[in-house]
Amino acid sequence: MKKITLLIAYFFIAQSGSAQVLFEEDFNSYPAGHLNTDYTGTTAGQGGWRVERHANASATAMVVSEAGKGNVLSITTNGTFSNEYVDIIQDDGIIDALWNNRTVGNNVLKFEFEIYGSVFFYNGVALLSQGTSLMLMGFVASTGHRIGASHAYSSNGYTILKTYSATTFPYNMWIKAELFIDYNTQKAYFYIPTLNLFRADTIFNSKTPDNMSFTGSYLQLTSVVKFDNIKLTALQSVPAYLLSANEWVSSTFNLYPNPAENVVNITNSENMQVQQVAVYEITGKHLTTQTFNNQTEIQLNVENLASGVYMLHIETNKGTAVKKLVKK
Repeated sequence: MKKITLLIAYFFIAQSGSAQVLFEEDFNSYPAGHLNTDYTGTTAGQGGWRVERHANASATAMVVSEAGKGNVLSITTNGTFSNEYVDIIQDDGIIDALWNNRTVGNNVLKFEFEIYGSVFFYNGVALLSQGTSLMLMGFVASTGHRIGASHAYSSNGYTILKTYSATTFPYNMWIKAELFIDYNTQKAYFYIPTLNLFRADTIFNSKTPDNMSFTGSYLQLTSVVKFDNIKLTALQSVPAYLLSANEWVSSTFNLYPNPAENVVNITNSENMQVQQVAVYEITGKHLTTQTFNNQTEIQLNVENLASGVYMLHIETNKGTAVKKLVKK
C-alpha cells in the first residue's frame, strides 16, 4: 500500500481507537531495479525514499523479487570500495506528519520490520528524531556477532541483547523485529519473537520520531542485506503479548535463600546481565539501590534490612525483573 493512500485514508476513515496503521511499505508496488537512482541522499525517489552511499562506491539498493515474499529491498556491493554502506531514509516531513496527526489517545508507537543478512555486515534500523537515533536495533556480523538495541533517552544506553559466535549467528533467515515506545508510561520495548529476545527500558524524554533509517554497512563482495514489511502503527496501549514477554524476564530469576538473613543470591536461567538492584518496601517506598557490573549471578547484601517483605527491581539488559524477597 502506498503511503499517499494511507494519508488520504487517515482523514476520511473514522478510527475506533485500536491499531491505526500510519505507514506501510512492502515494496510490492515498485518495479524491479534501483529503489532510487540518486545515491547522494539529496533527492527522494519512489515511495519518498532517499538513498545515500560512499561517493564513487558501488553498493546498490535494489527492489528484487523473492520467492514467497514478493518484492523485497536488497543491498549488495561488488566490493570495489572498502566496507561500503547504504543508508535509506524517508524524505523529510513524512513520518513526523503521520505521527503528529494520529488519532487522539493512540500514544503507543509500534515500529516493525523484517531483516535479513548474510556473510559480513552491520544492519542498523532506527527511528530518528531531529537527525539523531531515537530508537535503534543493530544486527552485527562483522568484527563481532551480536544483536543490540538502544533508546537515546534511557539509563541503559546501548545494550547487547545476545552475543553469538560466527556459527550460531542467525544468518540467511528473515527476522521480524518489533520496537515500541509507550508515551503513556514512558517505556520502550524491543522484541524479536523468533529469537526470544526482549528488552524493556524506562525512558525520560518524550521526543517523538520524525524519520526512519535502514542501513547496511561494512559490506563486502558477497554481503547481502535485505529489508521488507516495514510498518508504523499507533496504538492505545501496549499489546498483551508484549507485557507477557516482560513478565517472562521476571520468571527467569531465582532468589536463594529466601527468606534471607544477610545475603541473597540472585541468578537467572538466561544469563541476563544485571546492572543494578533497587530495593522497595511492599508499600512502594524506595530504600536502596546497589549497582553491578553486568554480572549474570550476583549476591545482594540485605543484612541492614529490617525483617519483612520487600520487592527487588532487578535491572538487566533485557528489562526489569521484579521479585519478592522475605528478610528474616
